[in-house]
Amino acid sequence: MNIHMSESFEDQQAQYDIFYDLLLEKKAVKSPTILTKSKFLNGLQCPKLLWTRCHAPATIPLPSDRLQHIFETGHQVGELATQRFPGGVRVAEDDFLKNIDDTRALLAAKDPRPVYEAGIQAGRLYARADILSPSPSTPGAWDIIEVKCSTGPKDVYTQDIAFQRYCFEQAGIRIGRCYLMHINNEYVRNGDIDVEGLFTIVDETQRVNSYMVGLPELVKGLLKIIDMPECPRVSIGPCCGKPYTCPMKALCWAFLPPNNVTELRGRKEKAFKYLQSGVEKIEDIPDPEKLADAHAIQYQCAVSGKPWIDQAKIAAFIAGLKYPLYFMDFETIFEALPRFEGTRPYQQVPFQFSVHIQKTPGGALEHVAFLHKSSNDPRPAFVKALKACLGSHGMILAYHMSFEKARIQELGEAFPEYAPWSADINSRTEDLIVPFRNFFYYHPAQHGSASLKKVYPALVGKGYEGMAIADGGQASGEYTRVTYGEGVDPADRDQVYADLEAYCGLDTMAMVDILGKLRATITI
Repeated sequence: MNIHMSESFEDQQAQYDIFYDLLLEKKAVKSPTILTKSKFLNGLQCPKLLWTRCHAPATIPLPSDRLQHIFETGHQVGELATQRFPGGVRVAEDDFLKNIDDTRALLAAKDPRPVYEAGIQAGRLYARADILSPSPSTPGAWDIIEVKCSTGPKDVYTQDIAFQRYCFEQAGIRIGRCYLMHINNEYVRNGDIDVEGLFTIVDETQRVNSYMVGLPELVKGLLKIIDMPECPRVSIGPCCGKPYTCPMKALCWAFLPPNNVTELRGRKEKAFKYLQSGVEKIEDIPDPEKLADAHAIQYQCAVSGKPWIDQAKIAAFIAGLKYPLYFMDFETIFEALPRFEGTRPYQQVPFQFSVHIQKTPGGALEHVAFLHKSSNDPRPAFVKALKACLGSHGMILAYHMSFEKARIQELGEAFPEYAPWSADINSRTEDLIVPFRNFFYYHPAQHGSASLKKVYPALVGKGYEGMAIADGGQASGEYTRVTYGEGVDPADRDQVYADLEAYCGLDTMAMVDILGKLRATITI
């Protein structure tokens, strides 16, 4: 299934930072009044989130079960990053006060060396730098190196580094240059990981300097929010998803009724304007005749409670299908640190597929499944098994096909002997999302989404409830854990593999069922 790893990873990392800070702050005196780096970023995103972190942290949902995987990845990336600044000293990470004391001692040493996880407190401010290195350009000063698992600069990273600089300078530490070290997604593994190639270092000093101008007043404003006796009232809006999905979003959005205006397809700006004017439900939108086509369909469905069906367009889509049909779905792993030769950071490496084969409309089904259960590169066995499964004619159906087609193309590039085959397969692939993305069919129970997880229960009446593995991110994380992790109980591994086969198999069976229901709509 289609997974956007970098965004979800950064959301998870941001939520982990909150949780990790809370653990550390329990060891600090009057910790809720301290403005840490993650609190600073929380406050920039939403004053309500900042206040809640300080006064009611238990109400913030804990990170997902993928927390440990996120932590391990960040730790591995951080460890490799220190190799670009060798000879340094790592200070205590889990003890808030000891971290500060050790950092002070190292910064005052006569033989300055890089300090990893250097933390400093200046009054009510606390920041920790991934790497603080003696500045070669400014004697007596220190350079800040912020390490990120992402693949490029962002405004939020500039804000992050600027707060670190401000905090260190308030504590009397001279700062020279400010750098961002991020993953180079063009790097290709060849042998052991080459840290020079894996990381890109960007000088952010000028951008940080520009941001520093208004930072003192901004910090004062955030400290005032922390000191407020009551939580500030903040309406839901774009801040709920920028720069990261807020961990409190589900709580703050819980007041919205079903078929609310935030479910309107597309960007949410119009929905937020409706909410500001007091309109929550789609059926309460004034002047519905002015709505764009897709929104007009959603309005009609919200009012009637019935699905929208464009029989002519559905019939045309189905008429274009050529049997036999191969309903195809992949699962992949995507890691910041490329595990296999010839792969890049965050490259989607397929390890599993499910294919349901139907030779005639409504005919009997054949199911072919593949799951790589060894710790070596799964791609050679994967592509061999997939080629044996897919015939030389007929049409291949995927859901959001760009994901599967990209993997097929990458397999042809990685294994040139399969290049002609991969080109042929991609030319025969059609997207089952088309009738839903283009509103040939829409059910109010889709809640504005054309995703398989929404369309399947809305159209077929079945879903993924009760599945031990129920989404692609979980599938990737669990596969990585039991296949490449150490000390995994064999029974645990076998159960996860069984759960993976059930999940991927349901994805393609869902596509079969969806097509069957679509076909039924044009025979009514």
